[in-house]
Amino acid sequence: MFRGEKHINIIGGGIAGLAAAIACARSGKAVTIYERAAAFEEVGAGLQLGPNAVGALQALGAWEAVAPITYAPPAILMRKAGSGRVAKEIPLGENFTRRFSQPYRVAQRADLHGALLQVVRSMPPVEIILGREIEAFNLTGPVIAADGIGSRTRQWLFPEAQARPTTNLIFRALVPMPENGNLRLDCVNLWMFPHGHVVTYPVGRDHKLNVVVVTQGKNPRDHFFKACSELKNLLAQVPAWLEWPTAFVPPLPVWHKDQVMLIGDAAHGTLPFLAQGAAMALEDAAALFTCDSAPSFEQARRSRCQRLHQQTLATGRIYHLDWPLSQARDLVLRFTPGQLPLERLEWLYSS
Repeated sequence: MFRGEKHINIIGGGIAGLAAAIACARSGKAVTIYERAAAFEEVGAGLQLGPNAVGALQALGAWEAVAPITYAPPAILMRKAGSGRVAKEIPLGENFTRRFSQPYRVAQRADLHGALLQVVRSMPPVEIILGREIEAFNLTGPVIAADGIGSRTRQWLFPEAQARPTTNLIFRALVPMPENGNLRLDCVNLWMFPHGHVVTYPVGRDHKLNVVVVTQGKNPRDHFFKACSELKNLLAQVPAWLEWPTAFVPPLPVWHKDQVMLIGDAAHGTLPFLAQGAAMALEDAAALFTCDSAPSFEQARRSRCQRLHQQTLATGRIYHLDWPLSQARDLVLRFTPGQLPLERLEWLYSS
């Protein structure tokens, strides 16, 4: 990307910005990262790294630094939150890894950020400037804007392309791992419920439980008061929640203007219902190796990101179905052949 250029400016020092810096530095370019925070304090709890994310990290030469901070869950359990029963189990073991050539991992967001930061700081061509909020038009030379879903750069380039809020709220928390073997908390657990869902999985070296709750405006305990006792007891163990409103970036006609290019959530931020936010940022960064211009980058990435956005919206609707459609969904999951859910994800995980 930006072939012939010797120096690249990057706005934003999150996962997308650090990954882009690694790609640019490995391509022989000097890089300056501008991060408005005075110190790196990654907000958030956990994230999922599907095979496509692992492959992108390998392409960036960062997987060896990241692998030790990840955990390999044995399965994804799709549960009916009302009864607690498993509607579908998707194993993530050897057959999964063989099918997609990479494993499925989960991690604490701060640990992933820290591992990428370690790689960046080992690369002399990269300079990090903290506590500096800077506008793209004040920079000389090519600019990669990785400043998130609320991107000021996108607002400057395309004033009509504001992130669109939704009625969903996301609540996140990290709690000590509960002692409840019946729930198989070593797995990724997805609890589906009318107008909301819960996802849990272990992260971090001390294996805390990452809890993510999506509702339509209510706090978790109120929204899930008719759920099974196991889920309600689990949510009751959270002393405090970090709350986020949800939003997505509407598909843009272009992601660049002049020498400024958007990547990650700044370009195509979507809802988290397929757990692909970090993966898409990492894929964007890996694409910088093979694309020689902003238009070629967009051509390589646009259709995939748009498909993900459409599939994410559809997935959220499926998770949140109310009775009787939820009953039909559960029957479909129950009688779906074991490999079919993976076949439907082939386009995502094999890329």
